Amino acid sequence: MISSNYDWFVKTDLSKYSGKWLAIIDKEVVASGKDAKKIIAEAKKKYPNKRPFITKIRDKLSIL
Repeated sequence: MISSNYDWFVKTDLSKYSGKWLAIIDKEVVASGKDAKKIIAEAKKKYPNKRPFITKIRDKLSIL
């Protein structure tokens, strides 16, 4: 399930979450915020039997 959440993350415009950590479960953002530990705890509380995909949305354009 992690890979399907990653695939969804790559294809989805999440710019409204710029600068925030996200917890994604079943192709849905279930928690977001500036503190990764808090969003992980929130996601686990909402979905105790699922493993969230955690990522941070950069707040500036990255050029590789």
